[in-house]
Amino acid sequence: MTAPPEPWLEELVARLRSAAPGLTAEEIADAVWLARRMTADPGAPATAGDAAPPAGPPGPAAGSSHRPASRAPDPPRPASRRPAAPSGPPPASVGVGAVPRPRAEEAADGPAGTFPVRVPAAGSLPGLLGLQRALRPLRGYRSLAAPLPGPLDEDATADRAARTGVVHPVHHRGRRQAAAMQLLMDASASMVVWERTLDEIEQICAQLGVFRDVRVAHLHRAADGTPLIGPAGARGARPRPAGQFLDPTGRRLTLVLSDCVGPLWQEGQAQRLLRHWSLTAPVAVVQPLPPRLWPRTALPAEPGLLTRDPAAGGRLGFEPDGFGPPPPPGALPVPVLLPVREALGAWARLLSGPGRTTVHGAAGWLPPGPVTGPRRTLPPAEDGTGPGADARLAAFRASASPGALRLAVHLAAVPLALPVMQLVQRAMLPDTGPMELAEVLLGGLLWRTPAPAGAGDDSGPWYEFADGVRELLLQSLDRSEAALVLKHCSDYVERHFGRSARNFSALAVARLSGRPVEAAGARGPGAADPGTGPEPELFAQVPARVVRWYRPPQTESGPLAEAELLLELWHDQGDPQLLADARELAAPLAAGGLDDQGVRARLVLGGVLRALAGTEALRTDPAARRALLDEAAGLLAEAYERPAGPAGPRRTAVGLELAAVHWDRWWESVDPRGAGAARDAGGVRSAWGRGDAGDAGRGGSGGGAGEAWAGGDPAELLAAEAVLRALPASAATTASARRLQLGRVLLTLADVPPEAVREAALAAPRTPARDGGGRPAAAEPGRPGTGPAGSPAPDAPPATGRAGEGTSPVPPSLGDGTSPLPPSAGDGDGAGAGAGAPHGERRAPRDAAAHDRSPGLLAAEAAAELRAACGLLEAEDAPAARRSAALLDLARALRRAGAPAAEALDALSRAELTAADDLQLLHARTEQARVRTATGDGPGADAAYSAAVSLTGRDSPRRCALLGEWGAALLERAQATGGRGNGTVQRAEAVLREAYAVSPGRAPGRPRLQLLLGRALVLRYARLGFLPDLYESCHLLEQAARRAPDAATRAESWLELGTARLALRERAPGVPLSDAADAFTAAAEEARTAAGGEPGSVVAARAAHRYADALERMGLRRQALAAYRTAAGEWRDLTARLVDVPWDEVRATREGVTRLSGG
Repeated sequence: MTAPPEPWLEELVARLRSAAPGLTAEEIADAVWLARRMTADPGAPATAGDAAPPAGPPGPAAGSSHRPASRAPDPPRPASRRPAAPSGPPPASVGVGAVPRPRAEEAADGPAGTFPVRVPAAGSLPGLLGLQRALRPLRGYRSLAAPLPGPLDEDATADRAARTGVVHPVHHRGRRQAAAMQLLMDASASMVVWERTLDEIEQICAQLGVFRDVRVAHLHRAADGTPLIGPAGARGARPRPAGQFLDPTGRRLTLVLSDCVGPLWQEGQAQRLLRHWSLTAPVAVVQPLPPRLWPRTALPAEPGLLTRDPAAGGRLGFEPDGFGPPPPPGALPVPVLLPVREALGAWARLLSGPGRTTVHGAAGWLPPGPVTGPRRTLPPAEDGTGPGADARLAAFRASASPGALRLAVHLAAVPLALPVMQLVQRAMLPDTGPMELAEVLLGGLLWRTPAPAGAGDDSGPWYEFADGVRELLLQSLDRSEAALVLKHCSDYVERHFGRSARNFSALAVARLSGRPVEAAGARGPGAADPGTGPEPELFAQVPARVVRWYRPPQTESGPLAEAELLLELWHDQGDPQLLADARELAAPLAAGGLDDQGVRARLVLGGVLRALAGTEALRTDPAARRALLDEAAGLLAEAYERPAGPAGPRRTAVGLELAAVHWDRWWESVDPRGAGAARDAGGVRSAWGRGDAGDAGRGGSGGGAGEAWAGGDPAELLAAEAVLRALPASAATTASARRLQLGRVLLTLADVPPEAVREAALAAPRTPARDGGGRPAAAEPGRPGTGPAGSPAPDAPPATGRAGEGTSPVPPSLGDGTSPLPPSAGDGDGAGAGAGAPHGERRAPRDAAAHDRSPGLLAAEAAAELRAACGLLEAEDAPAARRSAALLDLARALRRAGAPAAEALDALSRAELTAADDLQLLHARTEQARVRTATGDGPGADAAYSAAVSLTGRDSPRRCALLGEWGAALLERAQATGGRGNGTVQRAEAVLREAYAVSPGRAPGRPRLQLLLGRALVLRYARLGFLPDLYESCHLLEQAARRAPDAATRAESWLELGTARLALRERAPGVPLSDAADAFTAAAEEARTAAGGEPGSVVAARAAHRYADALERMGLRRQALAAYRTAAGEWRDLTARLVDVPWDEVRATREGVTRLSGG
């Protein structure tokens, strides 16, 4: 009879099945077995409320199923369990529930409520499945050793003994044993960054299904220099002599993961070990460093042909590709493999080939004797000897990859503990990997240092830059990026040392950001005692050095100086909270009088309000943005129109800032939905005139924006021009800023229709102040909310975010990068003529004749201003980005003014040489393509467009717009070449099709692309006669005609659709002509809508003519005559307005009228 189950077991089973219904008896037994072998947290109290059911009483032996029934159960075990700590630092671990890991002294005070969890990290090897497929040929590897004998064949043994009288065992034929894999990792200090690579190679080999066994070991160096092999990287893992791991049967393949720069390699011990092993079994070195660094290692590999012939014992042969020095006599080749699919696949094919196999790869030589001396260049010298900081950095720049160089720059702001370095790399440079980190570690910039006091065992190796290197690297690190790097370091300190530790990295971030230090330093209850916490001293020293580098001691204190500093920090970091704090500090001071302090406060507050108007929070609130800009205009107008006091530099700064506000108000009238949408699709932060990447590409700033008039209120641009002309030109500090901004405003005005400029000039009031929208203001001058009539608009508005973040553009505080004058700088003399006169008297003439300037004249004047600005920027040695943006504007102005193409191309070549980033380079090449297109240089334009497209993202809006522009230029060129441009038609179709493929489905420009692609297909049909082109063009053109947001595009689409239907009728008689006639009718209606009441329209004339042609084909001669006469009337209206018309089409219309009217 079976005894009833014990109560504790019934409770355990009940709890497990309530948590996971459907558990089987075997699964419950597994859970009990596992629970008995898990250890509780040391020092954690066992509370009944938190305890799990007991695993059962300990038996007499592990695994014994017998248990006495009278045995009482053991006390319950704690539910909180922590696995044993790993011997090496984990890749990344956080506490469940986002609770930081307690310090050692805190662990004794109470139970730890968390346990480490490994966070998934990015893989270090590209495409694990591809690497696994590359190694599959190893299934065919066969050792040259004889197979092991099979089981004893008793019958054959007995038969032989009966016949020979000698008992000799006979075995069955044994099966060839599968190969094994041994992964050996060099345990030198520089290899710590490749731990994950080793794990991934082990995973690949284990999942391959080829090897009967996959073992991982680490190669150590003993005290006497001999190699030792142990199962883990730690010294305490009882390593054994490397000779014990020799496989004489050849069934074990060995891959050694090493960068070949450790002590064993420098002394030649590793080479001798691999040479000894390679005599009996295949050996290869997996070299994670890039091939360009291999000559600097102790195993310099070179490319060539690797050969393996099983008939010759499986020895490897190697024939280098180059003509270098011969290897030492008796040297053996060893394959050196990059951890990539091609190299590993070639090695697998080499070993698994059935006969003599030759593959292309790389190999190094293993000499029989001692190796030559160390190959390490620029070794770090801790004693201060050796090359200086400049020489070290120059040597590193000469050989490092771009990613390694960027990583070294970012690491200059943090203590160099390996976990911190890896954290910064993952957060700031996610596109880099362990290869770039290894380049930094081996590049001669740093040396290994002992762990500082207070650092835990799992803090990883510690390094320090050579003397002077950190300061040189900080010169290339922007302050905002330094603050972000220190923020990640602060998070590491909080996780690793606890919240009660004094977080100097957080203090550094606060100082760089302008926030109160107390708020950053006090993060929890324990922060009251800043001296507690075992944070290493380097976590205090390095952030302090970074703060001293970026923040020199402040020469002035007070709320206004602090507000100026916060505004300056916002330009670097784009944090809206900085603007809110600055506004709170400056607003009370700006409400005072108009003394020097009041003018300065209004200048700062006006810049803050202008910046706030472009922040992300107000992107969808046009009314709030407009209110902020109006308030900024009122404050700046008060400061600009101060009745008393000499004019000087501060008034010039106020005028530039006021101009920037008017420029933003004009942008608001262009794009009321969001201030950033029309300015720069890339969302790149730029200061007007600072020359950042975003300066190129906006209206009046050197890019394609503004190429066609985008709308808006031209009165704001005229006001900008008037104020900029009134500013003193003799001020040396603002000469380049004034000329650059005036040139950009004039360049933007050149895109405005002359009629709109004339109307805006006539409507402009003569009073010295306007309301927020540029309309006449009845209030007295200087009233808040009003602005001077001539308030100018500086340059392109900037954006709050950094390049690539997609944030909305926001203008900076001052045009062209001029910042508020220091408190010590008073308003001196030197104002230009009329500086002290009332603002309204200094305005440019507002009669129609004064503003009746042609676009060419405006562009020529803009070119003159921009040419002078470029010269001043060169003389000032301005930043390259700012000079490049100015040169881009100059090139566009020269092209618009009809200047010789050589002059514009010269400016563009200089802009390309000084481009600060890919965005400016993109605009330079795009403008080159436009210049070459205008001069008829088709091949040169295609090359420039192709180079520009290569700088865009695969599915980016910039790529779509650029491809559309290129396709339109190709289509126009193909139409102009007549029947000789078949290749151009084909390329135009291909480029436009790619643009259409990458355009978003509901993008406003998508119908325009459909129109261009449909037009290209119709033209290709006319040249090549491919009928499916007509069907596709009809589909695309009808979609464009029905979905285009503007009447002009709809009119052109209907016109092209009718033309395509007429051509289709010639090949397919079943297509009714009425469809084409309906399309032409719709085209004429949309064209008249697009004309807006203006008499005459080219599209309407063409639509009426082709409508008459369709009616004439249908036999409706009377209606056709009426349509011809309508077309002739449209042509007459156009010629009366002195509009250029296609006279061949005009003559064809007249001939139709004559033909149908009978003479």
